[in-house]
Amino acid sequence: MKLHHIALAVLAAATISTQAQAAVFNGATTAGGNAVEEFTLGSDLSFDLNFSSQAPITLNFTLESSDFSGDTLTFSALVRNLTGLGFGNVSVKLSGITFASTAGTISTDGFSSVSASGNTATLAWASFTPGVTSEFYIGNPLGTPGQANWALNLDGLHAGNQFSVTVAVPEAETYALAVAGLAVVGLGLRRRKTV
Repeated sequence: MKLHHIALAVLAAATISTQAQAAVFNGATTAGGNAVEEFTLGSDLSFDLNFSSQAPITLNFTLESSDFSGDTLTFSALVRNLTGLGFGNVSVKLSGITFASTAGTISTDGFSSVSASGNTATLAWASFTPGVTSEFYIGNPLGTPGQANWALNLDGLHAGNQFSVTVAVPEAETYALAVAGLAVVGLGLRRRKTV
């Protein structure tokens, strides 16, 4: 019987050690009392982001060789609003890496709704009506049916490359300028296709 338990323990250890690992988290750049908790499991980069102010949070990572063999590297975050202000929008900006072609989701806890959303290779955004005063979700940090994590594209990257993910809850005028810029880029690409 004791031999049976030892065999199960060895099998469990082997299974855990062969799971794909996520990129190395090198810490976060925060300000204004904002805080970060990491809940990464396997190839899923998962975080709780606690906003006590409207200062952005930047998460910094380094890729390892194990990131290139196995499961897709994904990102998700549960974002808590501790400011007492309503967050009208969110942006998720990548640097040093891009989103995969299939977009993830941005959703709320149900007290607000996502009134608009979109993404490019390096930016995902959403606006909320009314502004979120509790929490919202980038990807699927809670394992909710119908929601999906944001997959990260590793094409052209190598072990040792660094990348960052910046989550911001910009003020309305900053957000409006970003949306206008995306619209201009979209029109330019559309015109180029018709020529």
